[in-house]
Amino acid sequence: MNNRNYKPRTEADNRKNYYTLLQVGKDQLGWDDEFYYGIWLPMQGATLKNGKYSATTMSIGQLCQAVETMKKKGFKIKHSKDASTRALAGDAQSKKIRALWLEMHNQGIVRDPSESSLAAYVKRLTGVEALQWLDTKQASGVIEALKKWQQRIAKTAATA
Repeated sequence: MNNRNYKPRTEADNRKNYYTLLQVGKDQLGWDDEFYYGIWLPMQGATLKNGKYSATTMSIGQLCQAVETMKKKGFKIKHSKDASTRALAGDAQSKKIRALWLEMHNQGIVRDPSESSLAAYVKRLTGVEALQWLDTKQASGVIEALKKWQQRIAKTAATA
């Protein structure tokens, strides 16, 4: 499927996400700058940058491990319960997924037509938290799963 609007997540996007998680974790765990930059970051593999230890010197693997270490110390990643605060994915596949979801709601197959309910379904199916983060293959899988679900219900209704 040719989708001009599809933009895969880049390594830079992932790095920014980890930097944000590390800062939120630092704040949530109540760590001061002296401990975080002087003791904890070097223990995680950070090296000096401009005279200060920096997470920007860490590999993706080290960043991921650092976040996991924070989780073991009590850091809890809080996800927005209301997906409507997130900008809606506007690519063709996401629009198709949303259209199928709403059509299935109108048919009585899906109880909750909300974006957050759709996001929960997509996460259960793919492990990905938002439509805009799906790659082309994952989005195609969601579309096919919705179509098959719709067909199963239609077939059951026809035989009843």
